[in-house]
Amino acid sequence: MTKWILLILATVFAAKLHAVEVYSQARCDSIKKEREAIRSKFRRGYSSVEGERLTARDKSLFIQLAEHCGKAKKASSSYRTSSVRSTNSNWLLNQKVSGMSLHSDSYRDKAKLDAWSKFYTLPKRCRKKDMASADFVWCSEYRGKQKDIFEAQWKEQ
Repeated sequence: MTKWILLILATVFAAKLHAVEVYSQARCDSIKKEREAIRSKFRRGYSSVEGERLTARDKSLFIQLAEHCGKAKKASSSYRTSSVRSTNSNWLLNQKVSGMSLHSDSYRDKAKLDAWSKFYTLPKRCRKKDMASADFVWCSEYRGKQKDIFEAQWKEQ
């Protein structure tokens, strides 16, 4: 008899624990609305500090949705936690592929594009996954300076 009582109590207690883990539909809806508000802020101008804060909050909300509200939106699949992806996924960024050329919309001429591909090498600092905003800005400026140098050399030919 005692075993039956313990079994029933354990079942009820386990069911209550499971119910705590799942958010109510209203809570899930409020999380979705907050994520939509964050996305609308992304479309407007913001500082880099605010952008990092918004990104962190959006990732946090995405994780909450995934863990407590069933399936999250597919559009947010670009936000993945480090536990979802293997830590060895960066190896692909550092691989050299034979015959690979850089894509550039500014060079329609195949000879010029090939020359640019041979001239420009992407610095290691610019190959990092999840790079900081400062690194992204530096890489953009570096590419622009290299393009100016390349254009000057191309005109001399």
